[in-house]
Amino acid sequence: MQRRLFLASAAVAATGVVFGSLAAEIATDTPAATVASLQKGLVAAASGRSSATIAERYRELEPLILATHDLPYIAEFALRRQWSSLAAEERQRFVAAFQRLSVMTYAARFGSIAPDSFRAVEAAAPDANGRVQVTTAIKREGQADVSLEYLTQEGPQGWRIINIVADGVSDLALKRAEYQRVFASGGIDGLIAELEQQTERLAGG
Repeated sequence: MQRRLFLASAAVAATGVVFGSLAAEIATDTPAATVASLQKGLVAAASGRSSATIAERYRELEPLILATHDLPYIAEFALRRQWSSLAAEERQRFVAAFQRLSVMTYAARFGSIAPDSFRAVEAAAPDANGRVQVTTAIKREGQADVSLEYLTQEGPQGWRIINIVADGVSDLALKRAEYQRVFASGGIDGLIAELEQQTERLAGG
């Protein structure tokens, strides 16, 4: 579970949106701009704010994460087998719980990231579906870098992240496997409860 949460955090709106007190622009007009905005926002939220609580970081990061990730798409894809059988209200509750967990994961895992932690961003050519992979890495003291591959796709509000592969491990694949397992035993209510419990554990530090 901890490895899944780390991979999700290691990963990660229209151009010019300003979020919170960070006064930083979120650009999503290109795949590289989306990933760069995520990285810069994470660094800005942590810079000079070592005493900030997880709740404070959550509030700062929420607009950034929602703008750079297509969280409703990711949530639906993770439950694609069951999605059509869910009522509209169940879908809404699941997506809301998934979004809260996604933002809280970043808030909990990126509290002290340094300005030079990320390697330069490199965008590949679009694939057959028009999606673009953006490659970067996180530096680690005395250890090998953590490679990050962000898969992005374009929508009405620009390019957004739909999957993160950290050191060759797909976060979306991990989510699908876990969510299918929990759903099989507890249904959608059990899955939502599990996501809420994970969020609470992260919020508690």
